[in-house]
Amino acid sequence: MSVEKQNLATAPAAVGSATERLEGEALKQAVYKLEKETRIKILERQHGIESASDNALLQFISRLRQLDKTLPWEESVRQLGGVQGKELEGVLERLRIFLKRRHQGRFIDYERRFEHSPDGPRSETDIGYYEFVTSQGLEECMHWRGVPLFKTVYDFSLYSMMLWDIRPSTVIEFGSGMGSSAVWMADLLAAFNINSHIYSVDLNKPDLHYDGITYLQGDCLKVETVFPREFLETAPHPWLFIEDAHVNVCGVLTHFHQFFTAGDYVVVEDSASKHEEIGKFLGPRSGCYKIDTRYTDFFGRNATCARDSIFVRI
Repeated sequence: MSVEKQNLATAPAAVGSATERLEGEALKQAVYKLEKETRIKILERQHGIESASDNALLQFISRLRQLDKTLPWEESVRQLGGVQGKELEGVLERLRIFLKRRHQGRFIDYERRFEHSPDGPRSETDIGYYEFVTSQGLEECMHWRGVPLFKTVYDFSLYSMMLWDIRPSTVIEFGSGMGSSAVWMADLLAAFNINSHIYSVDLNKPDLHYDGITYLQGDCLKVETVFPREFLETAPHPWLFIEDAHVNVCGVLTHFHQFFTAGDYVVVEDSASKHEEIGKFLGPRSGCYKIDTRYTDFFGRNATCARDSIFVRI
């Protein structure tokens, strides 16, 4: 069980520079601080119940505590050798990665998530290609009310959390598909007793009628005709805006930018192929949007179709 699944909403540990590699005593102290905060979280926020990740993390730290206290953990693990030494070496590296990410805080600028590589800017993910492509279902996709719902299991959970946390008065979805995602969100909003309305737009409007949803026929290349200024100036906030149409991404976001207000959320799905469009949109708007890593990294870094692209308007 990966220690990456720790709750990222907790305060970051004091580990020095976010780019500094933790070693020796500094690593020990940072891990001990994480252990203490994890136990407090379990008692105060989880009523004493450990998650699988909590349990794995605390077990790993317990094993590290049993090593020679006079030596750095790195040296003890090297001396230990064998299968156990190799395993603990991996644990130490995962702890370093987790603590570094945690130190960066919850809200992060888009460009800070990327590192240069020979193939261009690169952003990590903690799930493999196979795990991602099967996360909508292996032989068939998930369904909602008997209709295919094209969401990963990760995003299925993340949107449930986001709707409860954000409590959006307006949801705008680009890319209706078969219409089931809007129905699913409307059902969740009703179950949460959140007064909201969903506007779902697609070039091919679904032939559906459902309480709390307005399906719109529209072209992303003519977004201003689908959502004119008069509507956007009066639609109640906070908004949850979802781009899943894959057309004119920068143009659509640019049209809506002047109407987003602080606390609105913007989600760009399937963003691995939209890095250039997202960067083009964010470039002249530095500081206006932050990645909310509570969601992008909740199940491990970028365990979502919206890699580095769940934004909150600042």
